[in-house]
Amino acid sequence: MLELLIITAFVGYIVYLRYYADQRTAAQKEADRLREGIVLYDAGQTAGALTYFNAALATQPKSSVAYLYRARIYRDLGDSVAALADLEQAKSYDDSIAELHLETGKIHYEQGDYEQAFKDFDKAVFHNAANQAEPYRWRGMAGQKLHRTDLSQHDLERAAVLEKTPAPAITNLSASTRFFDRRFVLHMGLIGLTSALLLLVVKRSNVIHWPYLAAAVVGVMIGFLETRKGWALAVEQALLLWLGYTFITGPATGGHRQDLENFSLYGSIGLTFIGSLLGSVIKRAQG
Repeated sequence: MLELLIITAFVGYIVYLRYYADQRTAAQKEADRLREGIVLYDAGQTAGALTYFNAALATQPKSSVAYLYRARIYRDLGDSVAALADLEQAKSYDDSIAELHLETGKIHYEQGDYEQAFKDFDKAVFHNAANQAEPYRWRGMAGQKLHRTDLSQHDLERAAVLEKTPAPAITNLSASTRFFDRRFVLHMGLIGLTSALLLLVVKRSNVIHWPYLAAAVVGVMIGFLETRKGWALAVEQALLLWLGYTFITGPATGGHRQDLENFSLYGSIGLTFIGSLLGSVIKRAQG
């Protein structure tokens, strides 16, 4: 029976990591797979990038990100017809990528079709989950051409604010990948404090409800604090709870009290993981 519980817990943890640690969108995963070509494009190696994305589309014909980058290359080369064709093809597979609508709008804007460009930029803003400044700025510029003064002014002001804290695009590969950054270390310290408080609740409570509630609240907080690395904070709290209970406070003496503390302790550990996963999902859904 114990072996079955251990195996179940291990499999559950692997599933937990699978769906927690990698919460990238499909477009972000595509961008990571196409990293080599994106680096070529960003470095200005147009011919090499075009060859790369042609080959990528031969093997991944439904890759919206590959179409996006080939469209950018065609636009840079002055072939707006081919660029628009690739952008429309990409949107037929995934029209939730803000950059597709943004690039389409830029081409229409350059062609003087400001009404259509405004509609494209409006869609880019709608799908702008990362809160990038560029969709707002371009919609504001198109609005000015259409004499929509109030809306365009609001968009340009919004873009100016967002530019002060730029958000990464889906294909941004230059962002820091350090795991133990300053923010994460601070959150680790906070979890040390919450673990101590939760352990106190486990030891003092006469019912399991309070430890469970506290663990669930802290778990959701973990998910909000670290949407991608919160699993590590959940592991930290679980370890601190177990170590603190086993080696510092010690288990209670007496059957009923010891059973209550065991239920409170291990239930709190489980709810920490569940709460952190839910908190992360909710946070990402809010954008």
